[in-house]
Formats: sequence, C-alpha cells, structure tokens
Amino acid sequence: MRTVNAVNAPAPANPALFGHLEWKAEQILGQLRAGYSLERLSAVYEVPEPHLRERVPEWRRKYPAQA
Repeated sequence: MRTVNAVNAPAPANPALFGHLEWKAEQILGQLRAGYSLERLSAVYEVPEPHLRERVPEWRRKYPAQA
C-alpha cells in the first residue's frame, strides 16, 4: 500500500469554513486596513492565502464602508 504525504498536499476546500469566512468579511477588511497582512490573516482564519487574496477585491466591492 502506498501512502501520500499529506503535508505537501493542499487542504481540500471546506464550504462551511468559507461560508464562515464570508460572515467575517467586514472584520477581515478592517484588519487589513489596520495593517494585518494576508499571510497573518490566513493563519488566523486557517484559510489558504490565495483564497483570501481572491476574495478581498470582491468583499471591498460588497462592503465599501469597510474597504
């Protein structure tokens, strides 16, 4: 039986987590405005940084008061 090194494999997308992240969008935008990096927020919310990078422009359009 062959095993796969899960450490190097990307985490599967978790729709529940991303839904929760959408709920936190305004907070995340505020944290970005306060100087937090995407790298740091990725660690805090346990979400891949590319996902955050992709979503931030959408959130800025959706929540302009927080952008």
